[in-house]
Amino acid sequence: MVSSTQVNFNLQALLEQLSQDELSKFKSLLRTVSLGNEVQKIPQKEVDEADGKQLAEILISHCHSYWTELATIQVFEKMHRVDLSERAKDELREAALKSFNKNKPLSLGITRKERQPLDVEEMLERFKAGTLECTETEEDVTVLTEVFKVKGEKSDNENRYRLILKTKFREMWQSWPGDRKEVRVVAERYRMLIPFSNPRMLPGPFSHTVVLHSPAGLGKTTLANKLMLDWTEDNLIQKFKYAFYLSCRELNRLGPCSFAEMVFRDWPEWQDDIPHILAQAQKILFVIDGFDELGAPPGALIQDLCGDWEQQKPVPVLLGSLLKRKMLPKAALLVTTRPSALRDLRFLAEQPIYIRVEGFLEEDRRAYFLRHFGDEDQAMRAFELMRSNAALFQLGSAPAVCWIVCTTLKLQMEKGEDPAPTCLTSTGLFLRFLCSQFPQGAQLQGALRALSHLAAQGLWAQMSVLHGEDLERVGVQESDLRPFLDRDILRQDRVSKGCYSFIHLSFQQFLTALFYALEKEEEEDRDGHAWDIGDVQKMLTREERLRNPDLIQAGRFFFGLANEKRAKELEATFGCQMSPEIKQELLRCDVSRKNGHSMVADLKELLCCLYESQEDELVKEVMAQFKEITLHLNAVDIAPSSFCVKHCRNLQKMSLQVIKETLPENVAASESNAEAERSQDDQDMLPFWTDLCSIFGSNKDLMGLEINNSFLSASLVKILCEQIASDNCHLQRVVFKNISPADAHRNLCLALRGHKTVTHLTLQGNDQKDVLPALCEVLTHPECNLRYLGLVSCSATTQQWADLSLALEANQSLMCVNLSDNELLDEGAKLLYTTLRHPKCFLQRLSLENCHLTEANCKDLAAVLVVSRELTHLCLAKNSLKDTGVKFLCEGLSYPECKLQALVLWNCDITSDGCCSLAKLLQEKSSLSCLDLGLNHIGVTGVKVLCEALSKPLCNLRCLWLWGCSIPPFSCEDLCSALSCNQSLITLDLGQNPLGSSGVKMLFKTLTRPNSTLQTLRLKIDDFNDELHKLLEEIEENNPQLIIDTEKHDPWKKRPSSHDFMI
Repeated sequence: MVSSTQVNFNLQALLEQLSQDELSKFKSLLRTVSLGNEVQKIPQKEVDEADGKQLAEILISHCHSYWTELATIQVFEKMHRVDLSERAKDELREAALKSFNKNKPLSLGITRKERQPLDVEEMLERFKAGTLECTETEEDVTVLTEVFKVKGEKSDNENRYRLILKTKFREMWQSWPGDRKEVRVVAERYRMLIPFSNPRMLPGPFSHTVVLHSPAGLGKTTLANKLMLDWTEDNLIQKFKYAFYLSCRELNRLGPCSFAEMVFRDWPEWQDDIPHILAQAQKILFVIDGFDELGAPPGALIQDLCGDWEQQKPVPVLLGSLLKRKMLPKAALLVTTRPSALRDLRFLAEQPIYIRVEGFLEEDRRAYFLRHFGDEDQAMRAFELMRSNAALFQLGSAPAVCWIVCTTLKLQMEKGEDPAPTCLTSTGLFLRFLCSQFPQGAQLQGALRALSHLAAQGLWAQMSVLHGEDLERVGVQESDLRPFLDRDILRQDRVSKGCYSFIHLSFQQFLTALFYALEKEEEEDRDGHAWDIGDVQKMLTREERLRNPDLIQAGRFFFGLANEKRAKELEATFGCQMSPEIKQELLRCDVSRKNGHSMVADLKELLCCLYESQEDELVKEVMAQFKEITLHLNAVDIAPSSFCVKHCRNLQKMSLQVIKETLPENVAASESNAEAERSQDDQDMLPFWTDLCSIFGSNKDLMGLEINNSFLSASLVKILCEQIASDNCHLQRVVFKNISPADAHRNLCLALRGHKTVTHLTLQGNDQKDVLPALCEVLTHPECNLRYLGLVSCSATTQQWADLSLALEANQSLMCVNLSDNELLDEGAKLLYTTLRHPKCFLQRLSLENCHLTEANCKDLAAVLVVSRELTHLCLAKNSLKDTGVKFLCEGLSYPECKLQALVLWNCDITSDGCCSLAKLLQEKSSLSCLDLGLNHIGVTGVKVLCEALSKPLCNLRCLWLWGCSIPPFSCEDLCSALSCNQSLITLDLGQNPLGSSGVKMLFKTLTRPNSTLQTLRLKIDDFNDELHKLLEEIEENNPQLIIDTEKHDPWKKRPSSHDFMI
């Protein structure tokens, strides 16, 4: 027996990771390795009967430690337990670093032996070949001096610095759980975009600022670590003499200091060299990792910038000075950040190169699944399950989430369980992963509570890394966390042992939700340690989610934990009870509405939260409050929307926008590949779209549907058409705006052919040539019951206008037609006028707004006004009719047979001459009772003649709109005179006119007289003084029916007269 010497890695812990069969295989292979006679010294019976702990003790006490170390690594590799062999190598390197720091001589030259130093991999090769002699002592081997090879041209401090960083960043680079191949592929892909690491990019004359940005967990820090590792190994194309890694989460803990103290705080031996180093700024690379974690208030980084590296300043100011290039302007900078901090960076960084890190692309995820599962059928089934949940698939761009999904589904498949329900929601998958890591009845309530408490505290503080003092603050010991550390749920920094981080932000969010969902024990103080953790209501408020976006996903997970099946699964594994008040807590947060809005951020967020719960009764209770709903649907939103809307039993109107997916990862793909991706997304959406559309047949109260700015594939259109054409569909008002492609618009229109309940139809879009024939079929169907038709922004041929005119003539139900924003042309206008003159035309309201009509068209229109028996409302807004056109119209309006009541001439290039024609008409006995002259420069004379007409006893005008007509203050005298004697006017719109205080004062004084017939007055008040306020109070007392709109809110809102053209 040799003297016992400590092995440089935790042999017992490694052997205890082996199953019983694996342990037997380990013992067998141990005797086959080089220098196997070492194990011959051990009695065979002892080895055969030993468990993992006992075998470790036997090997340590009987064999040289260097042989035990290298033999163990070799056997693990033969067993294909690469995870254990890599773990052992990493611990060997760490031990080497400690040994080197402890025993290094004044000069870094290794003087104990003249032999060339070896590294771990070289020693393994020689060990396997049997060429590593026993005379190479334990000390020689375990120090692994290759890690610390030095180059003669570098100073001792520089070499030591490089070597320590090399070990540190190699540890970080290799610390990711599972297979790292795809992670390395992704890292290499983005590394080639960085100028100073891409061999194809020539170094420019200016220093670079490179910004890597993405949501959490997609590889920004991994890339930063790889860049630092490349520097230590001289693998960067641009050669930097110095590189400094600045972790913002660490710097955030520092008080005011100098720039030199901030950079060199861990390297006291460099104090004398600082001036020399910083004088070579062009040879320095700074890696600023986690800029978003700096926690500086808005604007703090750009204030008090400093260029003196010895001056004491707060850390944010020092970093701001570096980024703004006030400090060391020639240095190269690489910054990593989440998108939330990009705005601050844009104010600071000088001509930065922005690189968005996407993490795993779809092909990366597929490759990862294939590698993890080994079996292609199982891998692809698991991959498609994740893909079917768009939200989970999106999370899967983070490598850690891919590992969680693969680990969970593989275990389920091995047990013969159906993994499909697990992938239905992110909550279900994360809970199954957590429970699968422990045996049932693990009785880890205390440990789970401690972990969830830490997660919540970190999330509220916007911290992804926890320190020893954070554990102390909540009364947690490292031993409490050991079960989760051993399973990579929580990870300890291999370099900074007192730091802990969760495997991914999403899992920290899940555990935060668990903190709220777990039933509190009687002796547990709800407020004690949780003084900095908000309650559930606070977590779900819009204000908190805007301040801390990480709370959004935590809120969704909280809803997901309200599911009773999941509560039972958690209880069976950990012995924890879910709070019985969780559903009541959710209802208090979400059913309570203020000003018609839910307390959660928005409707989309509410639907996502409810979907995570998968609790039908909860969803029904929350959705019962909605009578109208607007949905913006994409591949991610369709599942929660369809799940919730089908439970919305009181829904009366639904608006949809279906967004065409343009995924960033398709940018580099060919057009055919992009189409294939969209086709797959379409297939994934179909089941949810079918569920969503089923509401048209199941909800008799649903009467309104609007689909706008949407791309609908053929399969989506087919499903929708089947539902709205069904006899069970009770839709009355339907709006289709800007739907593509064109055949989608046509097919949706045809689905309404013969529909008995639809009374209002609006079609709007720039390309409706194919829609007009379908619309004609709808209008001429004997069972058509349309009363309102809107055909807006339509580019049609003359023949199509002719067909539409014939269809309008044949239709017996239409009362209102809106043809706004169409270029009718002379021929189209004449065809329409012919229809209007037909004795069987029953149209009452017609809008020809912005139809490119001219004064010449007004002659034909005047003839229509004379003979039409039904037309009462005509809108000609935004047509250049001019004064001549108004004169022609007034000739038609003057006939006693004319029935027109409302005329809209908004923005028609009318001056005072046109007003004279209108005033003459109004003084006579005319049917016209509503006139809109808004946005016409009618001048002082125009106002005067209109006011004279209003003063006449035969004037029948009830509504007059003069919005934005440039009416000056002195014209208010004419208006006051008219108001004093007119007994028919109930609405007067003087909005956006420069009436001034004097003009408003005149009007108010007139309106203080009792018995005014005016009911609505709109005007602009620039200076609302005490005198006007007093007059307004007097008006309210004498004419309580009068409502005065002073245009405080939205003065440019849609003109009131437009409402007359909707029935």
